[in-house]
Amino acid sequence: MQIKPFSFDLQMFSQNFEFNNKEIIGRGFDSIVYKVINKQNRNEYALKLTSFKDLQHKFNFQQEIRLLYHLNHDHIVKFYANSTDGSCILIEYMPHGHLIKLIELQRDIKLIKSIVNQIMSAIKYLHSMNIVHGDIKPENALISRDFIIKICDFGFAIVANSPNAKLRGGSEGYTAPELIQNDNYDPKKCDMFSLGVLFFVLFMGYRPFLSTHPQKQDKFWNYIKNKEWDKFWKVFESKNIELGFKNYIQRLLCADPQERYTIEEALQDDWFKNNQFTVQQLASNLQKLLTKQ
Repeated sequence: MQIKPFSFDLQMFSQNFEFNNKEIIGRGFDSIVYKVINKQNRNEYALKLTSFKDLQHKFNFQQEIRLLYHLNHDHIVKFYANSTDGSCILIEYMPHGHLIKLIELQRDIKLIKSIVNQIMSAIKYLHSMNIVHGDIKPENALISRDFIIKICDFGFAIVANSPNAKLRGGSEGYTAPELIQNDNYDPKKCDMFSLGVLFFVLFMGYRPFLSTHPQKQDKFWNYIKNKEWDKFWKVFESKNIELGFKNYIQRLLCADPQERYTIEEALQDDWFKNNQFTVQQLASNLQKLLTKQ
């Protein structure tokens, strides 16, 4: 059963939680994440604290709180509480970190598809509520105590059908080209583009390009933009990449958002949905991988 989130003041927090400001488990542009422990039951949590560098960052963090309050999904990090001044949130502690650590450990397409499937499950849930994450990347997908993949960091998220809702950017190399070039875009399709980059990174070990910004003139992005996929894939021909992976990536990273998969289409793609682990099988495989380190 989902526990209703609560609010706390700093005095209440210090009475109930152990907090070591040297135990940093994550950093963002304007936030730091600490590990904290409940004094009574010894349960572990993550405390995300922002610095409110300016009004925009304050808005982003308060938007994250508003959205997390209403979210409840197996593949989204659980939200437990926020401070009364809106400067920090108490969320689920994810002891195995983010997906970056898996990049050098595994190139098995079945395992990677199964990981991406869990992320896509969360994105389908968000998109069904007209919520767009806005910053999908491996660093924003964490591995739980039970080796379940959960997405986090809703600082760039928006409600797509709300007035004047505009994505505020994201991470370079994961950002859809239409978001950079014009104001007329489908924010959900921007999420799909970022998912394509994430999938490529997890399987190949590096990004397909560094930037989609027109001023950067990234050679690899230009191949994709100009639909010169043969030139793009030729760079990676020594990897012996299967055709199914190539075709799937092309339906996510295409420059024209009209040609890009929706989340429903991506999940129903025959190549993608075949040959995957169950949640339990994936958890077992991730446990073996991560405990070898």
